[in-house]
Amino acid sequence: MKPPASQSCQHYPECAGCDRLHIGYEKQLQHKQEEIESAFGGFRGLEIFPIVRSPREQTYRHKVQLPFGHRKIGKKSVLTLGLHNKENTFIIDQKECRIQDPDLTTVAAAIRHWARTENLSPYNERNGSGLLRHIVLRKAKASQEILAGIVTNQNELPGRKDLVSGLHSYIKQFLSKEKSKAELVGIVQNVNRRNTKVVLGEKETTWYGRHFIKERIGTLEFHIGLSTFFQVNPYQIENLYGLVAADLPENSTVIDAYCGIGTISLFVASKSKKVIGLEENPISVRSAIGAANANRIENVLFRKGKVLQTLSSAVGEKPDVIVVDPPREGLDPETKRILLNSKVNRVVYVSCNPETLRRDALELVKSFRFEKITPVDLFPHTSHLESVSVFSRS
Repeated sequence: MKPPASQSCQHYPECAGCDRLHIGYEKQLQHKQEEIESAFGGFRGLEIFPIVRSPREQTYRHKVQLPFGHRKIGKKSVLTLGLHNKENTFIIDQKECRIQDPDLTTVAAAIRHWARTENLSPYNERNGSGLLRHIVLRKAKASQEILAGIVTNQNELPGRKDLVSGLHSYIKQFLSKEKSKAELVGIVQNVNRRNTKVVLGEKETTWYGRHFIKERIGTLEFHIGLSTFFQVNPYQIENLYGLVAADLPENSTVIDAYCGIGTISLFVASKSKKVIGLEENPISVRSAIGAANANRIENVLFRKGKVLQTLSSAVGEKPDVIVVDPPREGLDPETKRILLNSKVNRVVYVSCNPETLRRDALELVKSFRFEKITPVDLFPHTSHLESVSVFSRS
């Protein structure tokens, strides 16, 4: 089916970036509400709240990851940059996108122009040859700052100084041509030489400017790097975290598991007696501590380590609430066991995957009452769905 003219895209439905562009937004919300009710309607006494719509239906994505590819034109191979097609057989050469921020589409076009002009080769997954693997772009809604990441298959680039100068110049030219108010504040090279589907490697070099952008949630400021976990729809973050904060009793001791750079921890700090953030990634922990200091928040502390180890010790401090915001895989069996055996009165579960949430809920109801769930649409025009659930012993 063709999408309505107001949300049409020349790459739809071939592109794998979104799968519901042909459906009006009100109908999309209705479908997602029905999906939640179908999946969770069997839980006795559960209150299912209406879905929280995204304040922006299009151009909401402020993080973009695009792979490089190539296509044949006659006997010539031309570099492409975009998303995979739905069959995952080639890279669509992206000319537009209805869900990502327009400035990031412009920057992607500038990088593609640079790569073609400099005759740089795309990475070949089959034999491991080629230079350019992905781009990772981030834009801050609050500051309009842009960070451009180039993921390469090798450490050093011959003539790097001239290449970087040209890349910087093209990005600024393309943004200026679109009369954009955004500012490019950094270009970062990320090196990934592994044979993997994982986009980012561990080594980064700042080619220009700085390696982060400044973003805000309410009055809180955060520094966001290429690999930092931060919700990609900044228009919906306060609504999502507001639901979490609303379900915390005043002056509670709170554990925030899988806390990342501490966005939820710091957001709920003003309402809490004490917040303990648990995070495995040492870079994220350093960023979280830096954000707490920069925002002058003193009742939050962060502990580095796998959630399994840190949660076991943290529950000994008799928290009132445990907030969990796990990856799509949901909670592992041991983490669920810790929650079930703890004396905590409330668990607030932020989920990005209704399937794993349902699986985990079937375990948690052995000790908790599944009190309520609120679906939150962070990803219009896609099947992805976030939610906030509350499990209570009372």
